[in-house]
Amino acid sequence: MATPQSMIHGETSARDALVQLSVLGLALLHVWELPRQAAHYGGFAFVGAWALGLLVLSLPLLLAEFLQGRRSRRSPLEGLAILTREADAGRFWRASAWGAAGAAILALATVALVAGGSINYLAHDLGLVGGTVGEITGAGMVWPLGTGSLFILAAGLSLLAPDKRGLVLLGGLIVVLVLLGIGALAGLGMAESIYTPAPLSGEGWRAAFRLALLGFGSGLGVVWIGGMRLPREASLGRLALGVIGVQLFLAALLLLALAPFVAASTVNAQTGLNVTVSGNSAWLLLVATILLALLALVLIAEPVLLRLREKGLAPLPAVVLVFVAGAALAEAVWLVGRADGLYRLATVLGVLLLLVLFGLSAFAGWGMKISHARKELVLPSEAVYNVWRVAVRILVPLVILWVLAGTLLKSVS
Repeated sequence: MATPQSMIHGETSARDALVQLSVLGLALLHVWELPRQAAHYGGFAFVGAWALGLLVLSLPLLLAEFLQGRRSRRSPLEGLAILTREADAGRFWRASAWGAAGAAILALATVALVAGGSINYLAHDLGLVGGTVGEITGAGMVWPLGTGSLFILAAGLSLLAPDKRGLVLLGGLIVVLVLLGIGALAGLGMAESIYTPAPLSGEGWRAAFRLALLGFGSGLGVVWIGGMRLPREASLGRLALGVIGVQLFLAALLLLALAPFVAASTVNAQTGLNVTVSGNSAWLLLVATILLALLALVLIAEPVLLRLREKGLAPLPAVVLVFVAGAALAEAVWLVGRADGLYRLATVLGVLLLLVLFGLSAFAGWGMKISHARKELVLPSEAVYNVWRVAVRILVPLVILWVLAGTLLKSVS
């Protein structure tokens, strides 16, 4: 390689990568999305389509990002430059890394605004915020009550040492699992009536595959960073399968925990099914949403922060720059567009991430040297490797284009 293999960003275990992607997967579903879409598009049939998407789309993508991160040993922006140079590939492939950096800022604002709704619910239910303050702060979702507090806390966590930050992520995930577990017990009796099997339309398949593609933070650079820090002896295949398995388990908790709230949902012509939050156990899910959002902000910002540090910027200025950018965007979106602005922001983020994933998948299949990809993957057999290569070369890019076309058509209709 053009750059020595020595690690400049430290090394972590496969368990740490699994925890990070579990946190991010939950947060990007922002607890509500999978049950909401399942109830809207066919119940358990939708969940089955989503699970199929995890295996045939997400699994090849996870392997592609993991191997690119481990091969380059640098952040996505620098790493993709290294990989294109060693493969003598065109510079246009690097557009995916720049898209990922832009998507990170959009994702920071989106996640914080979604969590701001939960902060607003809790603050009003507990009597911490009166009507006047709520009106002044834009229903409690803008500075300083909602997004501001999240960004400040996330910035502080980003400045922690990696080992301490890892403990915070693990502890936060455990708390969220306990909250969701309690909620799942409360929803056991309602899941069958809410998520009943029903025919799945073409739009349902498209929505399921979209969730499968975007549900791990793929395209934001977090998966790439996970691979970048893995030791050489770690199996990328086992880790990717572990991530898929954990995601399926977490999905079961979400479907049960949200059953009572999906039952009380309403349909909106623009955004689809809107979940109504009410009842004695609502605070469990609200706290889980806020905590997940906080942890996700730390993870989403990390690839961009690493790139700034590679360029010589000190940790504190880098953290301030990234989180101020995210906070400013969140403020602008909410003050100008309120809920409609958040919906449009999420739509733009989804489109950008799909384009990034298209580039990363195509580069793994067509741009990288075959010998380099095979060496990093260490798959059990040549047949398995060939299946993966066909997936990232043809299947995944075609499905991404199909999903992207549907997203664009829906946004303009």
